Amino acid sequence: MTNTKRHPAVIDLLGGTPHGAGADTATTVTAPKPPKPPKRPRKKDSRSPRLRYVAALIVVVALLGWFTLRLLSGNDERAPKRIADETDTSETAPNLDVTPPALASAPTTQTGPSACRTDPGDQKSGPGVIAAFEHAYYATRSGTAVRALSTPDTSLPSKEKIQSGIGTVPTGTTHCVRITPIAAGIYSVALTEMRPGQPPAQLPQTITTKELDGRWFVDVIN
Repeated sequence: MTNTKRHPAVIDLLGGTPHGAGADTATTVTAPKPPKPPKRPRKKDSRSPRLRYVAALIVVVALLGWFTLRLLSGNDERAPKRIADETDTSETAPNLDVTPPALASAPTTQTGPSACRTDPGDQKSGPGVIAAFEHAYYATRSGTAVRALSTPDTSLPSKEKIQSGIGTVPTGTTHCVRITPIAAGIYSVALTEMRPGQPPAQLPQTITTKELDGRWFVDVIN
């Protein structure tokens, strides 16, 4: 039996080994164990105690703000009801009749104690003769008519002097008179005189009236 040797080059190409018997023996190679992955370092908590305190403070402030808003909204809802309860009384407040100066010169049919009168008036009552007296002075502009509405023994001046006083009042002057009773036949009179181009002037008076033969006259003006 011929022992044939392979050319070293052929052995290298076939993956063998050039060393005698050891070349024909299979060698078991153990695969190396994969290295264990390195442990991931734990992340350090980036939140410092100071940040945690700040966050807690923000939460407390938010809760306090919410509570305050609830209290304020509750007070706002109860306010209209409280105002309504306070204004709901058994007594009715007096209704003051305030007439604008621009409308004061317009004729009125109101003869109540709260009316600001510009009407011709009458001699059927104390307020009626006072309204007639002022109308004769400002609207009729007659000293004779004014004196005819006064008692014969009044302390008022004569019709001539009254006419002289009317002459000092510019033509176009209007008036409004408010009459409030004080006692029997005595009245508090708020006379508003409105001269052209001037602001209204308030002339407070106290007028005493007297009834003679069923008709009322102006007796004293203070």
